Amino acid sequence: MHRRLTLLAGAAILAAGPAAFAQTQQQRAQAVQGQTTQGQTGAAGTTPAATANRAEVVTGQEFMRLASMSDRFEVASSRLVQQKSQNAQVKQFAEHMVRDHTKTTQELQQLIQQVPGSGAGAATPLPNGRESQGTAQSGQVTNAQGGPQHEGLDQQHTALLQQLQAANGAEFDRLYVRQQVASHQQAVDLFSNYSQSGDNPLLKQWAAKTLPDLQQHLQLAQKLQQGTQG
Repeated sequence: MHRRLTLLAGAAILAAGPAAFAQTQQQRAQAVQGQTTQGQTGAAGTTPAATANRAEVVTGQEFMRLASMSDRFEVASSRLVQQKSQNAQVKQFAEHMVRDHTKTTQELQQLIQQVPGSGAGAATPLPNGRESQGTAQSGQVTNAQGGPQHEGLDQQHTALLQQLQAANGAEFDRLYVRQQVASHQQAVDLFSNYSQSGDNPLLKQWAAKTLPDLQQHLQLAQKLQQGTQG
């Protein structure tokens, strides 16, 4: 009986013909492909999407340039708050940002002198004595020397600052805080990554020392964002 059932099963498979065999092979191939795709997604496939907004490890010169740009934007945008915002909490946060990022600007200037090969183009923080100052002349924000406050900013940060200049009232506050959350998240990622895997020991030490302050800034900005929504 068992032999008969086996023969009948074999005959059924043969009756199904090559199409059934091909379908079985295709299903197996799809299963393998699905496992491979899943493995790639788990290992590397989702990595770019998950970390698209996170700063990668950069060279020492690029780290100084990015850190300098971050400081410039923080000071410029926060000075603008003193001119345009009527929200006491937002203004208090902005004062905190001006104070802290002016300090890191000065520290970075000193580091530039100590890092070998960091020419004038490695980082371009605001020189001492030229911290940005807000004025009310036609809504234009200037620094202490009378030049545009976005002087030295790249295209991306200039556009962000221009958005702030065009906003008013509660819309301005929400936009400023939203920008602060995003910019500080980028800064935290940048400093965290460089402090762990950077190529210059001196800069790595400074990044590690500065990181807790940036993390605190991010937490304050996120908390402030909750209070300015709506």
